[in-house]
Amino acid sequence: MTKDKKGRLFSRSKIFFYLISVAFFIFAAYYFTEIKKDIKLFGKVNTYWLGLAVLSQAGTYLGGAIIYRKLLRLFNIKLRLSIWTLFQASIITLFFNQTVPSAGISGNTFFFNFLRKRKVAVDDILSLIFIELLTFYAAMQIIIIFLATLSFFVFKIPCFFFIILGCGFLVYLLFGLAIGLLGRRHTISLLYKKMKSASFFNKLLSWLQKPFPGNISLDNIKSPWRFFLQNKTGTLIAAILQVCIFMGDTFTIFSLFKGLGITVTILQVATGFILTKIVSLLPFLPGALILYEGSMTFFFSRMGINLGTAVVVTLLYRALSFWAPILLGFFLYRGLQVKET
Repeated sequence: MTKDKKGRLFSRSKIFFYLISVAFFIFAAYYFTEIKKDIKLFGKVNTYWLGLAVLSQAGTYLGGAIIYRKLLRLFNIKLRLSIWTLFQASIITLFFNQTVPSAGISGNTFFFNFLRKRKVAVDDILSLIFIELLTFYAAMQIIIIFLATLSFFVFKIPCFFFIILGCGFLVYLLFGLAIGLLGRRHTISLLYKKMKSASFFNKLLSWLQKPFPGNISLDNIKSPWRFFLQNKTGTLIAAILQVCIFMGDTFTIFSLFKGLGITVTILQVATGFILTKIVSLLPFLPGALILYEGSMTFFFSRMGINLGTAVVVTLLYRALSFWAPILLGFFLYRGLQVKET
C-alpha cells in the first residue's frame, strides 16, 4: 500500500478520471449529431465576428480566473498560482458544472479539492466558495433590475417577460439568503456532524482522505453576510467582475448575430440571455440541454428575431459556451492531475 503514486494504476485520482472519461465519451457519442451540426454552422458566420465571439467567450473564463485570484487575496490565502492555472481551473469548474448537473455544486467540489491539495484550510475554502456564490447572486440581481428598468422605459418586451424577471430576482435572492444561513459557523458545524454520522459520508471521507481530511475544524469559518459587509470594496469588485462575465457571454451572442448579418441591440441580447439563465436554473439535464436551447430560441423569437436565425445563433453559442468547455475541461483536468502528481 506504500507504492509510489506514479506506479499505481488505480489511484484515487486515476479512478475518478476514468469514470469521468467514460461519462464524457458516452455523453459526446450521444450528442455527436448535434455537435457535428454546430460545427457546420460556424461556416455561415463572418470570420471577423466569429473571432470576436471566440475571444469574448474566452474572456468569460479569464474573468472567472480573476475572480478566484481576487477572492484568494481577499481571504489572505497566499498561493503561488499563476493566472493561467486559475484560468484552467475556471474552465474545469465549468466542465464539471456542465457534465454533472448539480446547481454549481460539482464545480465547487472540484475547486474545493483543488485548494485542499494546496493545503488551504477547509474553513477558508468554504468561506471563499460562499462569498463567490454571493457575489454571483448579487450580480444577477443587479442585472435583472437594470434590464427590467430599461425594458420598461426604453424598449418594449412582452408582459410575461417581466414576470419571469421578477421570479428570477426572487430565486437569486432566496439563493443568497440560503448561502448566508448555510455559511454560518453554527449551521456548518451542525450539518457536518449530521453528515459525519452517516456511514456513506464516512466512506466518502475515507476515499477522499488526502484532499478531504476526516477531522475538519470549522472554528474559523466566516459568516458570508458579515464578510460581505466588512469587505465591501473587495466583494463589490468581485460582483462587478461577475457582471463583466455576463456581459462577455452577451457580447458572444451579439457577435454571432452580427456575424450572420442580423440587426439586433445589445439590450435585446442581454434580456434574452438573462431570461434563459432564469428558466434553466433547475438542473434537469447536463448544462440544461434542450431546455436551455428551447428557451433561448423562444425568447429571441418573441423579441422579433427570425425563428431560424434565433435557432442558429443559439446552437452556435452553445457550441462555444457548452461543448467547447466540456472538451477543454476534459483534457485540462487530466493535465492538471498529472502536474499535481
